[in-house]
Amino acid sequence: MHIDARKLDQQELFARLKEILSSNKECREVSIEILVGTLAEVNKIKAFASMSGCRAENGKEGDHYKVHLKGTPCCT
Repeated sequence: MHIDARKLDQQELFARLKEILSSNKECREVSIEILVGTLAEVNKIKAFASMSGCRAENGKEGDHYKVHLKGTPCCT
């Protein structure tokens, strides 16, 4: 899955991520590529991923950052 969050409000991004992860009822591995504009956003996504039972890897590509969130989110 790919999300270009460079023009999204942070609340909208995290609401979308929460919805995606919580809809994973079968506890399958997720893989989400997220494009953001700042390192601060990368750090927030990495913290969110950690709390969700996933991991996040990032890299800078030109004028933006790419975060690859993957793992098996916590299932309740």
